[in-house]
Amino acid sequence: MPAIEFKLPRGAILFNDGTHAYEFRENLGEAHHGLNLFVARRRTLEGNHPRGKVLLKAVGVPSGMEARSVYRARAKLEEQVRLSTYLEHPGILRVHGLHKAETAWYVITDHPVGHKLDDLLAIVSECDRWFSPFFTLYVGEQVASALEHAHGAKDEKENPLGIVHRAIDLEHVFVDWEGGVQVSDFGLALSRLPGRVVSSKRRLPGDAYFASPEMLLGLRVDARSDLFMLGLVMLELSTGKNLLDAPDGVSEEAKAALSRRQLARVERAVTRARLAGCDPVVETTIWRAATYTQADVEAVTEKLPQSLRLPLCKLLQRLPAKRYQTAGELATELRGWLGGHFGKEGAAAELMEVAKVSGEAMVEMGLGRPRRHGLPQDEVSTR
Repeated sequence: MPAIEFKLPRGAILFNDGTHAYEFRENLGEAHHGLNLFVARRRTLEGNHPRGKVLLKAVGVPSGMEARSVYRARAKLEEQVRLSTYLEHPGILRVHGLHKAETAWYVITDHPVGHKLDDLLAIVSECDRWFSPFFTLYVGEQVASALEHAHGAKDEKENPLGIVHRAIDLEHVFVDWEGGVQVSDFGLALSRLPGRVVSSKRRLPGDAYFASPEMLLGLRVDARSDLFMLGLVMLELSTGKNLLDAPDGVSEEAKAALSRRQLARVERAVTRARLAGCDPVVETTIWRAATYTQADVEAVTEKLPQSLRLPLCKLLQRLPAKRYQTAGELATELRGWLGGHFGKEGAAAELMEVAKVSGEAMVEMGLGRPRRHGLPQDEVSTR
């Protein structure tokens, strides 16, 4: 279902919750499940706005043929808020609740303090460089720690919730100028939350280039899929390469090496992608996910130091059983490779150096320059 269009003037008050009023600032377009994503400023009812920026996911009032889809989208909003009550971790953006206004329903989420990894990669690529192995290991360890918390979450009866984020990619990991790392949008997550609404969409939850082979091929997905995706993110941070990118397509020789069963699975996945209206490049990505070899992994990591190459080679195994089995196991190993020599301060120093070298590239890309330590969140650009 396409997102319902919200025509709002900048500065309009969307709603108030009895304590704060929420002022519209920017429409970021469609999120997922047909939801709109807004940037809003949170003000006190007296007009002040301490640490004011928040993100709002919204769905409007149902009408006509869209009513069923809108009700499903509303149910997904309620599900995200319920799931968020089990996710209290500094590396996960907080969800503050659901507000049911007269014209729309809104989920209120922290606005990330940092920049998307996608934007930070754009900066370093302009400088003809990539992030250091230590920076990559640090970001990987921080995301793995957040995933360890999410994957291990349980409900009030101590039943595992089986949370799988399913969209660990460059758009959903944020790093601020002080080296803080956060994961966003567990609204895309798979879980065993009672009453969960099963998505009717055929599309992948996130970027196909950062999907695990099992996701692309329509197989069972679990927490190890998130770890594969994190491996792809770490590879791109340190090399600018993506294992699933096959610009020249997949050779007939590689396809011929598949068994009859594997070939049928790929063909079914390609058909699903076509029915979902996916970009044709997704079909090539599916073929690549089914045919890449360990030699391909070794080739894209060959210039990296052993401290990064070894974890990546394990993370990027096609079969989940050959990867790290838990995010906790991965986080522990990455901390071991870091050896206490690189942490938040090191990440901040590297980012400051990148900002210094990038010159006008940051301005041209609409990214705010780092500000001195201690400014309120709302005065730091998080565009």
